[in-house]
Amino acid sequence: MPTILDLGVEQDHIDSLTKANGITALAELIWNSLDADATVIKLDYQRDALGNFKFIKVTDNGHGLPFEKAKLVFGKLGGSDKKINHQSPKGRVYHGKEGRGRFKCMALGDLATFKTMYKNNGHYETYSIVLDRNDLSHAEISDLKQLPKGQGEQSFEVKINNVIQKNAEFGTKFENRFNLEEIFAPYWMNYQDFQIFFNGNELKFGSLIRDSYEKEVIYEISGIKTSFVIKVIEWTFENAKKTYLCNTKGIPYNTLNLGIRSSLPISMFIQSSYIEKLHSENLLDLGEYDNYINSVYDDAKKIGREYIRDRMHFYSLEFIQELKKNNLYPYVGEPQNIVEDSTRKVFDIVALQVHQYLPSFEDQDFKGKKLTLSLIKQALEKDSNALRKILKEVIELPQDKQDDLAELLECTSLSNIIDAMTEISNRITFLNGLEQLIYDSEASKNVKERRHLHKIIIDNTWIFGDEYTYGADDISLKNVLKEYLKYVGREDFKEIVNESDNSELTLIPDVCLWKQYNAGTLGHFNNLVIELKKPTVDAGIIEYGQIQLYANHVSIDQRFPKEKTNWRFLLVTRDIKPEFEPQLNQENREYGHVFASKNVDVFVLPWGRIINNARTKYQYLKEKLNLRIQSNEDGLNFLRSKYKEYLPDKGRGEVTETEINATK
Repeated sequence: MPTILDLGVEQDHIDSLTKANGITALAELIWNSLDADATVIKLDYQRDALGNFKFIKVTDNGHGLPFEKAKLVFGKLGGSDKKINHQSPKGRVYHGKEGRGRFKCMALGDLATFKTMYKNNGHYETYSIVLDRNDLSHAEISDLKQLPKGQGEQSFEVKINNVIQKNAEFGTKFENRFNLEEIFAPYWMNYQDFQIFFNGNELKFGSLIRDSYEKEVIYEISGIKTSFVIKVIEWTFENAKKTYLCNTKGIPYNTLNLGIRSSLPISMFIQSSYIEKLHSENLLDLGEYDNYINSVYDDAKKIGREYIRDRMHFYSLEFIQELKKNNLYPYVGEPQNIVEDSTRKVFDIVALQVHQYLPSFEDQDFKGKKLTLSLIKQALEKDSNALRKILKEVIELPQDKQDDLAELLECTSLSNIIDAMTEISNRITFLNGLEQLIYDSEASKNVKERRHLHKIIIDNTWIFGDEYTYGADDISLKNVLKEYLKYVGREDFKEIVNESDNSELTLIPDVCLWKQYNAGTLGHFNNLVIELKKPTVDAGIIEYGQIQLYANHVSIDQRFPKEKTNWRFLLVTRDIKPEFEPQLNQENREYGHVFASKNVDVFVLPWGRIINNARTKYQYLKEKLNLRIQSNEDGLNFLRSKYKEYLPDKGRGEVTETEINATK
């Protein structure tokens, strides 16, 4: 006679455990079979004449569930012995631990019948358990039946009746079977001794994996080094693009978005004992709030992007060979260094995308294709922003492909190398040109400080140090004060400036930069004021007096918060007059430091020293990237081209239009 088992839990709580879509519900049934060491799992269903589901059935050849254990498992929530034993008898790591997965099958129908057969003392024994959605706090278990010796076989069956059509349709839909394969593929890569059949059709995990890659990252958690294996799987089908949080054997406990844009069908699996620990403590659903999970998730996204970049380059090789064969490839010879190699890899990826997703590309003639590829090359060598503009406005690549490539360029080391290459190359070229502009007697004779030199320097304040940001230029110290007070958040700066006597603040420095820093006390500021002289003027007592006058006005003005503000005044000239040179070599001070007070320092430096300091820094980076930089004459042409509106004409100190065009 059937027995009623009372779970001792309210109906609404158990009902919450049945929430799932069709795929999740079927997956839970499969996990139960795998945890029972099943090697053959069959999912079957039947439809009636109207196409509705009559039943859904999952059977396996696992070790079954003994009668006494069934009373424990179905007699209370969380009664599974998987919580004590972490592995199955055959050594498979368990997926479930709390015994809650059995309720997920109720997402497929209102009535679930569990029937098992197992061997005991030479005889097979069988019984069944029924769950009814209308009374989930109870389970009905039949009497135990012993079969005659020689009859029966090891098995477990779950049959769902009163099917919920929508969920069943979603779970059994042919194209959604890939979702199941995606879930179980990492597990299959660890345990390949099982088969899953879907209405007689076997799920083929191996044939669905096009490629895979894994990388280990180590985190120290509570003083213990903890391993996270990040596995990327590329499929032969269009997948849901998810990231799975798994135990060490690839059993997924939680699902996140892939987190990156990908034109390739990939999934990422993060495998770790730490994830298993969070799962066992019911904390994995809070994974988004766990700092370690967040950090590893970021690592996984970086690894995923690297994988996509490398695979896309691999797929581009055949197309690139065809371009070379037809003399369309815009590069000649082999790359000479890592920068050239990286640039070409990105070009190859972009060119393939244009070929695949721009229908008009294949229809172009030789010249049209050559022009398109040359535009990509030139834009790429300028910077990744220029490339995105070309792809959008000229080539008109579809927006989703633009976005894919944009993320690939923004978030990979290739883009960083290429943009760094361009930036460093331009800066060293600029320094070469600036040096010639100042020290070449012919080039410098008509260069003015405000009209020419000043305008160029404003765009390149990195010469004086990357720690400074551009603040203001070509304004009186009165306005420097105004800008400064505004910057530190003084809402009454207009009143302070306008009502106070500013007659002594009419002197005009050329450039003002400022930078906030934390020096133990918040709200401290560093300020740099630069005075430029035209190349024909050298620094002497008179020129020093001008910059010192600026410093004096600031140091005695009560409106500047001296206890929180430091000022650095810098006079820059081509050379130093002999009679003033000793002032630049004072004992216990760096070269050029001619005046020091509590919050004001005055420096006088020749352009040569500033240029050489900057060049040394970028020369080191240049050598690290193996860049080939242009000569000084090329640098001067670079300046004339980029700053033609600020430079004098060649006959009168200005570059000709022909020369400007020649440098483009």
